[in-house]
Amino acid sequence: MRALATLALLLAACGTHADDICEDVGLCRGLTDDLVAACQTEAKSLTVEARASGCGAQAAAFFDCGASHYTCAGDTPSFPGCDASRTVLDSCLAGKRAQNSCGRLDAKLSACPSVRPPAAPAPAACGATELCASQCFFADVVDVCRPEAAELVTFSRCVQQCP
Repeated sequence: MRALATLALLLAACGTHADDICEDVGLCRGLTDDLVAACQTEAKSLTVEARASGCGAQAAAFFDCGASHYTCAGDTPSFPGCDASRTVLDSCLAGKRAQNSCGRLDAKLSACPSVRPPAAPAPAACGATELCASQCFFADVVDVCRPEAAELVTFSRCVQQCP
């Protein structure tokens, strides 16, 4: 029984590939621990929403690739060889737009009395970055139709942690 408890503690202490990527990027760019933690929070939110949208496997593949292909040149992190997995994740999220934050934000904004986005032949992109940004908007802005200046500042800080 004691061995199981120890194993559970060790597994709980292990980070995810997304956590590892945030730590690596933080070291490369010289980010504070708070910014690394914010990145990890956003990555977890993205993973949860990707799973809920039916894109969990694609998100896992993207973070797995990033964790194994990470490089740092000066203060610029990169993930050579991961463009394909990012494209697959972004395509999945865009295809599931109605079931994620991008679609919910579109619906709320289109219901605003004074904010009418122009009609477009295709919806705006909804990849990992846009999904994260829409999550930030929901988290930081109380009334999407009338965001306060302070809310937009907080939103801006959150978006800086998006992939």
